[in-house]
Amino acid sequence: MAAQEQEEENHESREQRLYDDDEHYGKLLSSYLGLSFTIFLGLLPRNSIPLITTLQNKNKVLSFKLMQAEEQLKQLHSRRKEDSKANARVVEIFASHRHSWQQEEKRLLQQIDECNEEIAYLKGKVEDFERVEAELKANIEDLKREISERDEILNFMSRSNCEMEDGVAECYSDMGLRYGKAEVSEGPDLGVEECFTGGGVDEIGSVYGQSNSGFSSDFLNSAASKFWSENASLWQDMQYDSSVESLYHMKHFVSRRESPWKVDGDSTGISLKLKLLEQELLNLERISKADLSKLPSQMRKQAKRYQTLAGKIDDLCRRMQANDPCEANVSSEFRTQRQTEFLLEAFRLQQRASETNQKLTALQSETGKSYNGDELQGQTAKLATRRSLDSIRNNFKEIQRNLEIWLARIIGDLEGILARDGASRARDYYVSRYPFVQ
Repeated sequence: MAAQEQEEENHESREQRLYDDDEHYGKLLSSYLGLSFTIFLGLLPRNSIPLITTLQNKNKVLSFKLMQAEEQLKQLHSRRKEDSKANARVVEIFASHRHSWQQEEKRLLQQIDECNEEIAYLKGKVEDFERVEAELKANIEDLKREISERDEILNFMSRSNCEMEDGVAECYSDMGLRYGKAEVSEGPDLGVEECFTGGGVDEIGSVYGQSNSGFSSDFLNSAASKFWSENASLWQDMQYDSSVESLYHMKHFVSRRESPWKVDGDSTGISLKLKLLEQELLNLERISKADLSKLPSQMRKQAKRYQTLAGKIDDLCRRMQANDPCEANVSSEFRTQRQTEFLLEAFRLQQRASETNQKLTALQSETGKSYNGDELQGQTAKLATRRSLDSIRNNFKEIQRNLEIWLARIIGDLEGILARDGASRARDYYVSRYPFVQ
């Protein structure tokens, strides 16, 4: 209790001391302010009263200017609000116009896309028309070629130098020889028509009668059959009997081996040899690199020639299979025409094979010169290169030989078929003056 009382007394005395100090400081401040104001008044100039009036006037002017500035500021605020409203209106108008512009832009872009699609469609139509035009031109060219070949066939069949005094049998024999050789005349000749019409129908009809100067119909048919069978015996084994001539349209011949045009490139072994040749060319390029200069590329071109030639022969065989000469439902004139066209094409392929053989000979001579030159220099005298070149050379020779044999068999088979048809259809020539005109 005594401690608390002591603390309270100390607290009261401390507060009393603080209060006394504040009162003392207040008196000092009042004295300072009074002294300062007295000194200020003493230092004032004598013309202070007019100066006060001047200051008051200036204060009024400044107050007026302040009021004007405030008024102008209010006007500026109001104008700013009006401008903001106008700007907002302009923005709304511009936004609406921009929306319409965007819609118009979308519409125009859509029209552009539609126009592009229409252009692409029209370009496609133009390409289709151009393709159709090219196909029509190709068909026209094919028709022109067929017409020219047909004219060649007609000229080929109408060319005959036989006279009526030599006998009808000699005339048919000469015309059969022309079939076997497949010579195409360059101008029209009426030899065949003279054979059939020069001596009159009665004179030719007498040949097919019982006798005419010792030539009977059986003798003529048997002699012609024997001649054409001997001419085609190298390529096609056929049997012909004049006694069964009435069955000609049902069965032409009985072959004892497969016809060459029923054989494809795989069966002849050419495709396999071409694949082996491709591998050997790759091997040669790998082992020789740049030593043999341009020889691998030239050999590859030669292999490409053989591939193209084999493809054309294979295509000819497929077309011949589609027009089988043994079909009984095809007219004899159309069948003979098609077989003659095939024969002419086979002759052209044979000529191309001969040209390819000449290129092969030139390539082999160039290969020998290049290899011998490198061997003299001692740069690429390698056993692997020599073996590869020898293998490629042998493959080229075998491919050339197989292609020539294949074409020779096809030509011989076609010549045999045409020769047989010419011998067995003598009466058809008698009935029609132009047997190949449909």
